[in-house]
This record gives sequence, structure tokens and C-alpha cells, in this order.
Amino acid sequence: MPEQAPLIVSISGIRGLVDQSLTLDVVRRFAAAFAASLEPPARIVLARDTRASGAVFADAISQVLQSAGCHVLDLGVCSTPGAKLMVTELDAKGALIITASHNPNPWNGLKMIRADGVFLNAEQGQRVVDLYHAGEFPQLAGGSYQQVEPARVNRRHLDRIMRHVDADLIRGAGLTAAVDPCNGTGALFIPELLTALGVPHRLINGTPDGRFAHEPEPLPENLTDLSDSVRDSGSDVGFAIDPDADRVALVDENGNPTGEDYTLALAVEAIGSRTPGPVVTTLSTSQTVTDAASRHGCPVILTAVGEVNVVETMLREKAVVGGEGSGGVVLTQIDPGRDAAVGVAVILELLARTGKKLSELVRDLPAYSIHKRKVPATREQLERTVSLLRERYPRAWLHPVQDGAKLYLSGDMHCPWLHLRPSNTEPVVRIVAESTSADQAAQLCDEAGDLLQQT
Repeated sequence: MPEQAPLIVSISGIRGLVDQSLTLDVVRRFAAAFAASLEPPARIVLARDTRASGAVFADAISQVLQSAGCHVLDLGVCSTPGAKLMVTELDAKGALIITASHNPNPWNGLKMIRADGVFLNAEQGQRVVDLYHAGEFPQLAGGSYQQVEPARVNRRHLDRIMRHVDADLIRGAGLTAAVDPCNGTGALFIPELLTALGVPHRLINGTPDGRFAHEPEPLPENLTDLSDSVRDSGSDVGFAIDPDADRVALVDENGNPTGEDYTLALAVEAIGSRTPGPVVTTLSTSQTVTDAASRHGCPVILTAVGEVNVVETMLREKAVVGGEGSGGVVLTQIDPGRDAAVGVAVILELLARTGKKLSELVRDLPAYSIHKRKVPATREQLERTVSLLRERYPRAWLHPVQDGAKLYLSGDMHCPWLHLRPSNTEPVVRIVAESTSADQAAQLCDEAGDLLQQT
């Protein structure tokens, strides 16, 4: 990322380059604005991922919250899913989680959570942004601070997962795993989960010190260490976890990365086969997820990209499973958001129930090629590019959910499709294309990228 990358404020929270766009002053003011958006006195959960900059930010936020009359419940270094489920466990009014998720180490950020453990939605987030810009933060007495033991978080997280997967089935299947949490918060919980499920495992990059051993986004090109570990250990599956442990990508028994979309597709296969019901995912998610749902009679509802959009729709529609194609699996019965640990448990249950290898489960799903690009571009360039694409493909059908634009080029809700949208986490436009042909998917990404750069 260029050094002049701006502070990004979106439905996913705020992110920026430490000491450049994300300064102590920015963090303090957002913490004060978040506190001002709540009825005092508010209990607020505070947590952070393993990045070195997180400790300084956490101290500053704690002081700001206490000066605003809040009761701070500090989880210390903790996964995002663990922190979110503790909001309701501790009867808090919300949470501030210091993390930049999959962004590399110069970045950090702040995720803002409401009283039900769900991300702030667009309206709620805008209220915090307005308060941030107004800059009028009342000073109230009566603030307090309390540390919460990490073991308590892990115990509650584990208890919820074990109530919603067939642990005995997994224990009896003789499965083994390799895990790469990239020296992030997944190292604090995933090994404990696997031990509880009776799955021997090899852990690599498992020191939770924030010194990422490779680019932290769990994309295939970043999983070479995990692939080698799976092959060397003869493991049945490899799990790659992002730094705040809300996403998981898979590597099959041969050491081949499956691609992030298959995590959700296989989770839908696992849950939909035993508990049919609505499935919720986003516009950018592979057709593979829809196909997995459809063969078990599960209706699919598409939303704009953004975890809160998925979770709010899941709660409204009483969905049995949902998530995003970036490796984020959501079971709202466990916690109200993407959770790598949930993805791990559900995939292990599917392997145990079917007796199939991961590569076989992937081959059982319809094969599509999905390509992704990100191009530095403005929203104005995006709009002009979409207009040009609609001229080139007059038969294309535009999906009614507005999140950038998703075009089904053949006129119905099947491949090939092309989705362009402004990123929630980086100053870029994300391009996603899918087709039954790898060449066509790549060509569509190239075409859209060229148009963006020419407009």
C-alpha cells in the first residue's frame, strides 16, 4: 500500500497506516465518538489483535472510555469472534476491537460492535462518524476498568461451538490437521478447539506476536508454508487463519489450496444437509455456494458486501448458515459474525460425516473459475466503467442489490458474472468475475480493470 493511503472509514470500521492516517488522536476521537453514541454509563468490551501497535492504541482507548464514564472490560489480545460473543456474555453495550484484519502490518484499525455483538450498520456507523467530526465529547465521572481472563473467553467460545457441532463424530473420524494462524489471534484458540475435537494437529506460525510470517490475507499465493506442512505431516486438511481469526481458507490433503469461496460452500454443504433453511451470502460470493445450497433445497439470499449486511439478513430470515466468499462462515447460534473457528469445526464435521477427502468434496461441487483484482480507482471511475460495460453487454442483467454493480452477462442469475465495488477496507475498487471458463473470468477482470484505469 502506498504511504499516502488515507484513513478508510466504512461499514467494516476504520483502517489506516499506523502513525500516518491512523494516529493516536484519530483513535482517541473515534473511541470518544463511539462512547458518545451510547447511553451512559456503558459497559464496553475492549480487545485487540496481535499487532505491536495495538497495545498503545488499547491504553489510549481505555483512558478515553473511562473519561467518558464507561466501564471498560478489557479482553487483551483476543480474536474478533471471541470479543464479539463476549459482548452479550458480559452484558455490554458494545465493543471496540483494535485490528486491521487481513491488512499487512503497517496497518491497524478499529472495529465497532453494538450490544447484540454485531457490527454497526451503515446508519449506526454514520452516527459515530458524525460525532467524530463534531468533536464534542462530554467528560463524565464514574468510569472503571476491569481485565477479563483470556481463559474465560476461550471457555465460552468453545462451549458455544461444541453445542452446535457433532464433536463425538469428529473425534471418532481419526482426522489430522495442519494450522497456520500467521502469528495472529487464531494461535490462541484454534489449537484448543482442535484438541477438544480430538484432532491431532501441526501448528506453524503459531506465536501470537503479530510478526506475520507472510502476507496475512489467506489467499492461495500466501499459503505455501501451510501447503508444505500438510504434505510433510500427511494431514487430512490445512486451515489458514487471518490475523483476527474471522476468516479461514482450506488446503486439501495433497497440499492444494482450495480457494476461499470453497470454505463457505462446504460449510453450506455441511449445515444444509442436516438442517435445511435459508442461506445468506454476498454479491461477490461464488456460484458454488448457491449450488451447494440449492441441492439441499436451501433458498439463497444475496446482500451487499459487509458482514453486518449478512448477519442482519440472517437474523431477519432465520438463516441456518451464511457468510462471505472470503472464507468467513457465520452461524448466528454460536456468535453473530464470521468466525474462523466455526469454519474449522464445520468443515471437520463434514469430513467426518462423509468419510470423503477434502479434494473429493471440492470435486463434488460444480466447478467455476473465480478471479479477483483490485485497482486503485475512485467511485466516479467505477460508475463510468459500469456504464461502459452495460453498453458492451446489452443483455446483461444488473442485480437489484446496490453495492457497486453486479452484472450477470447472459441475462439471468448464472455465470458468467462481473462485480465491481469500492472496497470497504482499502482505497481500491475490487473486481470479481466468475465463469465456467478460467480464461473468460480472467478476461472479464482484465477488461474491467483496463476500463477503470482508462476512465
